[in-house]
Amino acid sequence: MVNLIVDGVGALSAVMLVWCLAKIHLSKAQKNSQADSIPLEDYLQKITHITGHSVYDTFHKSAEDWHVPADRIDKDFNRYLSSQIIPYYVKDFIRKSQKHIDEICGGRISYLADKRLLLFYTLLTLLFWGGAVFLSLYVFPHIMSGEIREVYVVGPP
Repeated sequence: MVNLIVDGVGALSAVMLVWCLAKIHLSKAQKNSQADSIPLEDYLQKITHITGHSVYDTFHKSAEDWHVPADRIDKDFNRYLSSQIIPYYVKDFIRKSQKHIDEICGGRISYLADKRLLLFYTLLTLLFWGGAVFLSLYVFPHIMSGEIREVYVVGPP
């Protein structure tokens, strides 16, 4: 029974490790493809960070070329805040500015969240494996009766 539990924990840990590696591989493949572009929200955040202006100011600046009325900008901004829908004139402004933003930022994108997630799953897997080894070698032999230990040969070598 104990070996079955240890094998189950080991198998679960192995499945988690394979799942994490597959997810990392697929996310790298998606990031390297030209079809998937960086989301407009990221560029919008970069513009506001570089210029030091708010997103609201960026909406007004992008509306200058399209001659959009101020009340329409306010409506679009409120819609952006509620549902993250970017209006056409801001999309155009971002599209025209992408080259300059990439030059300023060096084309680097921070994937810190993915690294943290990878670290979390790695540590979780190590915790499961380490816990399974600790339980099978040091805890179970002391709780189990002598007859079961002899049959299953549980304990340190």
